[in-house]
Amino acid sequence: MASMGKSFMFLTFVGLLVCTAVFQDYWQPRCTKPFVDVGGRCIFFSSNKAPTYEYYKVTYKSRVLSVPVLMGWLHANLGCEAIDDNSRLLTVRSEEEMRLIADYLKNKAHSATHTVFWCGGHRGRLSDPKDIDHETLHDFYWHNDAQPMNYSNFVKKEPPKRRFGDGYCVYMEFTGTQLVMGVDSCHKKWSFACELQTGAPKRPSPFETSKTNL
Repeated sequence: MASMGKSFMFLTFVGLLVCTAVFQDYWQPRCTKPFVDVGGRCIFFSSNKAPTYEYYKVTYKSRVLSVPVLMGWLHANLGCEAIDDNSRLLTVRSEEEMRLIADYLKNKAHSATHTVFWCGGHRGRLSDPKDIDHETLHDFYWHNDAQPMNYSNFVKKEPPKRRFGDGYCVYMEFTGTQLVMGVDSCHKKWSFACELQTGAPKRPSPFETSKTNL
């Protein structure tokens, strides 16, 4: 009887180990802080914090970063990449994605602190990382997409007094119930939102690039 009891305990122990291995991925959160899970996507909001600080510390992959809450569009994009090589300013490609983000901002974020934030949209297609195809300036694109946005909900405004006087970079504004898109000067300092591209190939660090060019 004693040997049967020991065998049962041993089999139970082995079973627990197997179950732990099988469900380990299930138990782990999909998104690692500071990213949050919004509809199955890992998103970081620079304003998702106590509203009394201009910047705060973020620990991610054993790195500690000081993240400003407010930045211009270009610096915000670089800020996303600083947190993770596969992070970039947020894209929203459907009404459903827009609704999920609005629901998160309404129920789980400091939405009243900074209602406007930069996303990854811009006027004109990027023909290369440093230049814009000027023939496409009447359309808006996400990052390096070859085609214009297939979904948008820009707030309609009066035509600007000068050509493209309303700016080149796309922001999102939370109205309290929904998200709407707008365009303004890329130099405006607003909060920003990043998305983590899961499964994307690792991009070289700018520090690694500069070393190879020396």
